[in-house]
Amino acid sequence: MQLEAFGELFQSEEAIQRFRRHNYACPFDDRVYECDKPNRGELRYGNCTAKVGDDNIIICPRRFYENNFEILRDVKNFIWNDKVKVECYDELHISSRTEEGDKFHFGNLDWLLVNQEDNSDFCGVEIQTDATTGTGKFRKGIEDLLDGNLAESYNFGLNTLASFKGFLPQFIFKGQLFDDWKKPYVAIMQDELWKKFITKFRIRYREIETYTTETFLFFIYTLEFGETDNKYHIGNFRIFSTRWIDLLFSFSVENELLLDLNDIIYTIERKKANNE
Repeated sequence: MQLEAFGELFQSEEAIQRFRRHNYACPFDDRVYECDKPNRGELRYGNCTAKVGDDNIIICPRRFYENNFEILRDVKNFIWNDKVKVECYDELHISSRTEEGDKFHFGNLDWLLVNQEDNSDFCGVEIQTDATTGTGKFRKGIEDLLDGNLAESYNFGLNTLASFKGFLPQFIFKGQLFDDWKKPYVAIMQDELWKKFITKFRIRYREIETYTTETFLFFIYTLEFGETDNKYHIGNFRIFSTRWIDLLFSFSVENELLLDLNDIIYTIERKKANNE
């Protein structure tokens, strides 16, 4: 079930009024006048987070921008300190040209933080969240909420593997630049996604408390419920580091997990038989 709508508890009167008044402004990113997540028709889902099983999952990257982009201040204070001033540039496109004049695209950085006193002193930041399947169920849930007929649950799930397939190659691809430049490259994730990430890909990592020369950093945040204001908030964070080679090895499969040749032959034979 949807956990939050536009930063409000999904079943709250505040959320209901948001939908009725078509107040679709993002509460976490003042650059967004209207929620720009994929929706159907004129209705905006505003689905910041979802409850899947016992887990409360952040599914919109802008959800991390709570409290005027505090996560960027966390990154800045860790890489530099609270006295250093930085400029923050969003959606920075990175590309180069070959000797033949062809353009080679690395993609966009979510954020680039640059020391105001030294343009060669910078840090890249990417925001990664989980994604859901069956998003039509969100619409059904909203309609039922407004009709006062909300069900206990709605059948949608998480599309976690697709999230990783999109994130990890891009993080490695752009990360090789930062590794070559010897500059920090940061990924922001929720702790629930991080657990799946390190389990699925068996990435070697270590927790760090001070920054030295690490390139690949992961800022892992919790999502906490505030009893005083009856809202969820981005909570505490821990910081982990890994190496580019460890990220590359994450795509390798251990021998005991490799599919036996006879198994794939059997699968092919079944496929052929079904098509006859």
